[in-house]
Parts: sequence; structure tokens; C-alpha cells
Amino acid sequence: MSKIWSETYKVHTYELDRQQKVSIRSLCSFLIDTAGHHVQELGYTIPQLLEQNRSWFFSRFLIRMQEYPGWREKITVETWPSGSQKLLFVRDWRLFSGQRLIGQATSGWLMIDMLKRRPLRPESYPEWGTFIHPERTIPHAFGKLPALDPDRTPTAKQEFTVRFSDVDINGHANYLSYIEWVLEGIPPEVRVEEEIAEMELHFLSEANFAESIITSCLRNGETDIFPVSDRNAGSLKGTEYQHSLVRRQDGVEVARARTVWRPVV
Repeated sequence: MSKIWSETYKVHTYELDRQQKVSIRSLCSFLIDTAGHHVQELGYTIPQLLEQNRSWFFSRFLIRMQEYPGWREKITVETWPSGSQKLLFVRDWRLFSGQRLIGQATSGWLMIDMLKRRPLRPESYPEWGTFIHPERTIPHAFGKLPALDPDRTPTAKQEFTVRFSDVDINGHANYLSYIEWVLEGIPPEVRVEEEIAEMELHFLSEANFAESIITSCLRNGETDIFPVSDRNAGSLKGTEYQHSLVRRQDGVEVARARTVWRPVV
């Protein structure tokens, strides 16, 4: 049984963005794919857990990218469970192009009792500790992201309806749909000329089929870009945006996010 799981993906044409580089959505699908294959080996997939009236819910996510490979290039993804923080089961990733480290990510997951709809504490599953590889790619504490300033006018605002194709095995919108809604809040000219250096998401509530989700975005200005590796260390700057996803039917905020953008490299 492997504590670190590794898989390699070739970038296809349908996984490219406007810059002919692998899209952030596709990269995130690689991450969730490797995590899924790893928990299958560990015996903790969602279908396996549902037999015990339990399931995984994605709660926190942070990714930092130094570069984005292009068509037919190969990306190797490594992943492992790295520990826990309060109610969160923590999982980390590294991304490589050849031997070159190009990205890192970390995440926090909730184990949910599906009958009571309440999270279960990691210490309730001591066997999970035997799978831990205690290395953090990004030593992040998942502190609460701030709400949008109500006195500022959003840079952009759009509304989307949750499609049946957005719904995952848990019966609510999957996290890739949340990412798409967040990114649609970014002005098109930014998405054409710049790329994501960092993206953080906090999933706050479920979005269900046929509900309307309003995405809002605020431009915060210049911020530091964290290096992915020592060779990238230096004074790097990017532009930070704040995001909020709100369910129109009841005004409940279903997610908050933060993105940092830099000129395409």
C-alpha cells in the first residue's frame, strides 16, 4: 500500500486554454483523479464510504502554479494524505513537468455522516493515521477568507444555474463547477493576457440542481506571489481578486475564493 501515489497525464487538445496551455480546470481534474485513485487503494472511496453512510466533502483547496505545460506535454502528479487540522483531513499534491517542479497544492476534506449530515472527527478513524505521509507542500492553516466589502462595486457579476451535469456522486455541484463559476467572474481581458499563479477556495455550502448561483468578483490590487521552488524565489508580484458565490434563492454564500494573476509566462 503506497503512502505517496503518482500518476502521469498527457495534455490533450480539449484540456487547453486560450493560451494553448493546460487549463487550471484540467489541472484540478488531474489532482482529484489522483486523489480518487489513491483513496481507492486505501479503501476510502466515496462508494465504499456510502456503504457505511459516510462520504467525503471537499472543504478547502489551495493551488500554486509556476508554469503551465502545453499540448502533448506530460504532467506527473504526486499526492498523499498529510495529516489533519481540527475536522479536516488534509491531502497534498506536487506537479512536475519532467523533473521540474511546476506546481503544488493542498486541501482539506470533511468526512460526513450522511444520516446526521454532520462532520466526523479525524481521530474517530485511527486507522487513517497509518496512511499519513507528514509532508506539507504548502503549510497552510486554511484560515477564513474575508467576505467581499459590501461598499465596493464588484468588478464583475454573473448568474449561473446548476445543471444536472454539474451534480456529483454526493448529489450536489462538484468542485470543478465551483472553479468555473469563480473564474467567470474574472474580466475576459485578464483571462486572455494573464494566468493564475495562485487560487484558494473555501466551500461553504452545497449548490444543488436547478439552483441559481451568483458569482461576484472584486479586484484587490498588487500582492506577492509565493515561489513554488527555491529556483523561483524572488520578489514576484501579481494581482489579487476576491470572489464570492451566493445562492440567489436564499442569499446563502456557498463559496469564497481568492485568485492571484500574473502576465502569461
